[in-house]
Amino acid sequence: MRKILSTMRIAVLYNKPSARFLSDPTHKAAEEDTEVSANEVMAALKSKGADVILTPITEHTIDQIINGINADLTFNLIEWTGVDEGFAMHAFDVMNARNLRYTGASKDSYHNSCDKLITKNQCRDHNLPTADWQAFRTGEEPITVIHYPVLVKVSNEHSSVGIGVDSIAHDEASLRTIVRKRITEYKQPAFAETFLGGREFQITLLERSDGLAVLPPAEIVYSRDTDVPLLTYKSRWDASHHDYENSTVRCVPLEKALAQRLHDMCVRAFPALGFRDYARFDIRCDTEGHPYFLELNSNPGLGDDDEYGMTLSYKAVGMTFADFIWEIVESATRRAKG
Repeated sequence: MRKILSTMRIAVLYNKPSARFLSDPTHKAAEEDTEVSANEVMAALKSKGADVILTPITEHTIDQIINGINADLTFNLIEWTGVDEGFAMHAFDVMNARNLRYTGASKDSYHNSCDKLITKNQCRDHNLPTADWQAFRTGEEPITVIHYPVLVKVSNEHSSVGIGVDSIAHDEASLRTIVRKRITEYKQPAFAETFLGGREFQITLLERSDGLAVLPPAEIVYSRDTDVPLLTYKSRWDASHHDYENSTVRCVPLEKALAQRLHDMCVRAFPALGFRDYARFDIRCDTEGHPYFLELNSNPGLGDDDEYGMTLSYKAVGMTFADFIWEIVESATRRAKG
């Protein structure tokens, strides 16, 4: 007899901020957001009739907690990245050893999407458009970037960590200064990519019963008095910063050619890079309107917030947050049976 999905027992697995944030809370806001998301997901699942267990872990309780999960499905919201990514890899190992059914990224796709340099190389290997870049591991490498301005990012962080108004370099001297500073501060490689001056989109993909769906793109629109038209850490997480309200998200019909281009590049990238159930792709255009992948998120943040592109996208096709979350559950369930 077919199991009724509404009676499922689901563990919502998420990580607490690691111990390093006790001594340096600079980016703690982005880490605490995971717990907010977990509670929203729990409420959404309960509204669909599921029996839900909220399952927080720390870097010290990975084995104990995951080995104690007794559920039909684990809704995986782990977001350890950067120097903490090893904790996430261990959590995946424990889930896999137990043959747990879980939503979203596999261990490999999570690792690859956490490392922006791996993602850049994957895009190149699969002929997926991404801005030109150069990687730096020491900061002393010969600079081969030829198109300024460039945006400097650290390779293994999320939620715009390491991105500020001082991340734009307009010449070789400023590029080397920024790169050295980022490598020293974040203790990981950095890279510089051509700064794209056109429109920016967040695109949500969802595996539904009739195939992969590309939801209507959400566009990030910057106000004219923004110092730098990009999502910096402070503009996303610091309500006291003057750029905090200088961007809005909207979901509007696009020109047919651009909409088709965005759709085509996303449906190629999703299977090529091993994504599962759902994803969010960040895409930006150059000044001539050509789109390029910025980031491909295999376990993106989830929440019912109208300032988040994903929310606008699922609402544009008539879904509530609970509907969207349940689609992820059904996708993971189909995959486990298939």
